[in-house]
Amino acid sequence: METIRSLRAELDAARGTRRIAVVGTGLRAPGGIGDRETYWRALAEGRDLTGELPGQRRGVFGTAWDGLLSRGGYLDDVFGFDAKFFGISPREARNLDPQHRLLLQVVWEAFEDAAIPPASVAESTGVYVGITGQDHRHWAEPEPNASWLIGNGHCFAAGRIAYTLGLRGPAMAIDTACSSSLVAVHTACRALTAGDCDVAVAAGVSLVLAPRSTAEIQRTEALSPDGRCRPFDARANGFVRGEGCGAVVLKRLTDAERDGDRVLAVIEGTGVNQDGRSAGFTAPDVTAQTQLITSVLGATGLTADDIGYLEAHGTGTPLGDPIELEAARTSLGGTGRTWYVGSVKANIGHAEAAAGVLGLIKALLCLERRHIPRQARFERLNPRIVLDGSGMTVPTETVPWDPTASGRCAAISSFGMSGTNAHAVLSPAVADLGPAPTPEHPPGSTPVAPSGPETPPVTPASAPAGLLVSAHTGTALRALALRYATALSGPTAEADYAAFAYTATHGRTRLRCAAWITADSAAEAREALTALGRGADDPRLRTLHGTETVPAGPAPRTVRSLPLYPWEETTHSIRPLGGA
Repeated sequence: METIRSLRAELDAARGTRRIAVVGTGLRAPGGIGDRETYWRALAEGRDLTGELPGQRRGVFGTAWDGLLSRGGYLDDVFGFDAKFFGISPREARNLDPQHRLLLQVVWEAFEDAAIPPASVAESTGVYVGITGQDHRHWAEPEPNASWLIGNGHCFAAGRIAYTLGLRGPAMAIDTACSSSLVAVHTACRALTAGDCDVAVAAGVSLVLAPRSTAEIQRTEALSPDGRCRPFDARANGFVRGEGCGAVVLKRLTDAERDGDRVLAVIEGTGVNQDGRSAGFTAPDVTAQTQLITSVLGATGLTADDIGYLEAHGTGTPLGDPIELEAARTSLGGTGRTWYVGSVKANIGHAEAAAGVLGLIKALLCLERRHIPRQARFERLNPRIVLDGSGMTVPTETVPWDPTASGRCAAISSFGMSGTNAHAVLSPAVADLGPAPTPEHPPGSTPVAPSGPETPPVTPASAPAGLLVSAHTGTALRALALRYATALSGPTAEADYAAFAYTATHGRTRLRCAAWITADSAAEAREALTALGRGADDPRLRTLHGTETVPAGPAPRTVRSLPLYPWEETTHSIRPLGGA
């Protein structure tokens, strides 16, 4: 009997190291989306964030865009970049693929969201980047140069993050087409489980920078002729291209609990497989997809009953959607429960190499907000899709989701045109935190102790002495101070102040320009921050020089979401090659 107990304990411990905590996120999506809050708001409202190709990008290629299906989900500015922040010269920045630039800023934001300064984990952090697009190769200077070489190869996207942040764990770029970023998440999880690193950042990025790639995709007849992506709908006629970037900071759950990290969700398991010799090289395969989902469930010890929502690959193609949902019905359906399926591609377009991680962040938000948004652009089910007896439902309105009930987990699928498929299962960070929030009133970012089903929120034992605010330049310092002041003006500001001050002081990298705010309340801090932002004097303000120390933070560690860093972006671009 003692042997059985010992073996069971070993199995539980092994499973514990396989469970991976998501402790931070960063993202960019169409419609000005730059964080989880704006992302969720767009999803909850069912917004269509697609539109026409920005004129400034069309113009530089002359008539090359004429006749192409160019409607899609585009970011507002893809050439703006804070090169000075990262120590990159103007010439190097000009030659640096905007995808690499965007990754640097979004990964930095993900570490800030996790309240983990990269330098504090540099020796044991891995970088895994999903990236496919090569459009920037059509923007080349007449004479080749070294900065062009290292600014455009996929491998350098991961390597530059590791170099810039000083990270010494594994660093690699992954290209499996549309599944690249979810494969990156899978690879990062495996590395954490194997002990290759103690912290990992997994990311994906995709930008549409030249017409040629759109022309090539258009020849496959996969793009929607009317520029509307309608997953699972009878009117579905293809996808629209999308842009975006997403990053997640990951740790072994046991480590995250030990370190007092804020756990946003738990990755219970991931898996990857290949279609093999399917009906066609780029054709999806129902058998491979079914086997993948079933194998991931089996490896986690979960069953179909545990899945309440599937964030599908869902590209809105007449062929792909029925195949995907048949695989989902076979592997997840038929247990008598009602469960839901959706796809963010109807909102933002198909973000290709970034699609998987953006889908994962959506699923994380559904778990956190305890609601499943209605599926955008869905009216009537594609007649080729069979749901009978499966319990699978496409939501036509926002659905409350109780994470304490059966179906508490979310699944995410991402299938690459290369034939490489990826699947992941997420569970909520905490089993029950009280009444479920409404979509309009999401839960606040309160300090949370090491997560567990019976762990209550933590209030620090003593009020903070103040907070640190720092930035790369004086201009950015003032801008960040005003952002902090605004964030401390809400109805929960006083209750959240201790966590806010701790995160600002100890959860962010101390940069060149720094100031200490002496304040034991949100109201005092807000007044001093406003003065700093306006360049005014305040007795509670003290400029810090060099390595001048600040008071230690309260215990236990507390984490709160803070405003994003105010990047000082300038345009870095060159004329594209003719005829690209």
